[in-house]
Amino acid sequence: MFQITTKLPLKTRIASATLALMVGAVSPSLGVAQQDAVFDGSKARVNVSGLLGSITQRIGSGSCRIAAGYDVETAKADLTAARSDFSNIMNALRNGDPALGIPTAEDFSRVLNSLDKVETAWEPVEAASAQLLAGENVAEAAANIATTDEALLEATVNLAAEVTARYTNPAELLQGDAMSIGIAGRQRLFSQKMAMEVCGIASGQESFGTSASLSETVASFDRSLIALRDGEPSVGIAPPPSDAVAGQLSQSYDEWTERKDRVAPYMSDGSQPDATVVAAVVEDSDALFKDMNNAVTLYMLSTPGQEDVYRVPLQNYAKRELSKWLSNPELIAAINAQNAEHAALSLDQIDALDQDWRAEAKSGGGELITRLLSHPSSEWLRGQQTATAGFVTEVFVMDNRGLNVAQSVETSDYWQGDEAKWKQTYGNGSGEMHISEVEFDDSTQFFQSQVSLPISDPATGKLIGAITFGINVQSLL
Repeated sequence: MFQITTKLPLKTRIASATLALMVGAVSPSLGVAQQDAVFDGSKARVNVSGLLGSITQRIGSGSCRIAAGYDVETAKADLTAARSDFSNIMNALRNGDPALGIPTAEDFSRVLNSLDKVETAWEPVEAASAQLLAGENVAEAAANIATTDEALLEATVNLAAEVTARYTNPAELLQGDAMSIGIAGRQRLFSQKMAMEVCGIASGQESFGTSASLSETVASFDRSLIALRDGEPSVGIAPPPSDAVAGQLSQSYDEWTERKDRVAPYMSDGSQPDATVVAAVVEDSDALFKDMNNAVTLYMLSTPGQEDVYRVPLQNYAKRELSKWLSNPELIAAINAQNAEHAALSLDQIDALDQDWRAEAKSGGGELITRLLSHPSSEWLRGQQTATAGFVTEVFVMDNRGLNVAQSVETSDYWQGDEAKWKQTYGNGSGEMHISEVEFDDSTQFFQSQVSLPISDPATGKLIGAITFGINVQSLL
C-alpha cells in the first residue's frame, strides 16, 4: 500500500500535513473567536477529523487479516466497526451530531470541499470492504483496499489540516500545545498502521506492509513519543503541560517499550510472524491507540480553555438532547410512586437501605439491586443509553430523597442524597444543571464526566427528582 515511488514517503506527507495543521492552528486569519469555537464543537471537530486517518489503517488491518484467514470473525468485527465509525464521523463533520460534540452542520467551503474529496476516496474502499464482509471476491477486494486506502488516508490527513485551520482558536491553544496535540493524535494512526504492516509481512501481502515500512513506522512512533514525553523545544514541542500529561506519557512509553519487543524481530528481512503474533500485535495496537487517545484528552484538559472544552458542549448537549429523556411518562410515574412510598422514611432507614445495597454490590447482587435493574424504567434507560453509541456510559434517576428509582447499570451506592449530583440540582431547589469534574474510569478506560439535571412533573411543574448521566467526554474533545 505504501510502496511509493513518485510521491513523498507517507510519514513525510503526514508530517507535512501536521505542520500545515499547526500553522493553521496559530493563524489569526483562520481562527475563530473562543466562544464561537466552543459552541461550534471546535475541539470535537479537530479530534474526530484526526481520528479518520487511524480508521483507514484499522480498515487495512482488518482487510489484510480477512484475506489471510487470520481470526476472520474478529477481523470482520473490527472492519465493521471501522466502517461504521468512519461513516458516523463523516456524517457528524458534515451535518453535525450532538452525540459526538458537534452541534451544527459544516458551512465553511474549504472544509466542505475536503469532505467531498474524502467521500470520493472512501467510495472504492467502502465498496471493497462490503465485499470482504460478505465473503465475495475476497482476494480481489483486499487488493483493491490495499490500492485505494492510501488515497483515502491522504484525503483524511488533508481534511484534518483544513478542519484544524478553520476551528482551532489561537487564544485558546498555544502553538507548542497545538504541536504536541497534533503529534499525539498522529500516534493513533501509527498504532493501527503497525498492526496492518505486521499482517502484511505475515501473509506475504506486501501492499499492506513490509519489514521496511514497519521499521519506519516503529521508529516514527518511538521518536514522537520520546519528544512528547521529554519535550523538544528546538522543533516547537513543549514539555508536558501538566503532571497528568507527563504521567500518562511516561506510562505510555514504558508500556510501548515492552510492546515494541513484539514487533522488533520483523523489522528486518528474514523473520516471519505467524497468525498468533498478528493477533497479539492487533491487541497491542489497540492498547497503544487507547493510550494516545487518553494523552490527547489530557492535553485538551490541561491547556487554556480547558473548562469550556467539555463543559460548554456538554451543557448544550444536555439541554438539546438529554433533557428529552426527562418527559417520559413511565419515568415520571415511577418517580412519583417512589416519592409517595419513601415519604415517611427516616435518615436511619435511608442509611440502612444504602448499606443493604452496598452489601449486595459487594457480594455480587441481591434482591434490592435486581429489583431496580429489572424495573421497566431501567430497561428503558438502557435502551436510550445504547442508542447514544457509547456517548452516555451510565444513567440513573433519583427520587426526592436522593434514592435511586431506575438505572441503566449497577451503581456503587443506592443513596445519592449526600452528593452534589442531587444536592445541587433537586436538593437545593435551584432546578439547575450540575457538571462534575472529569475523571478517568478504569472500567471503560475513558475519561468521563457526570451531568445531572433536575426532573419536574410536567403536569404540575413541581420538582420531583433528578437524573445523572455519565458522559464519555473524549467524544467532545
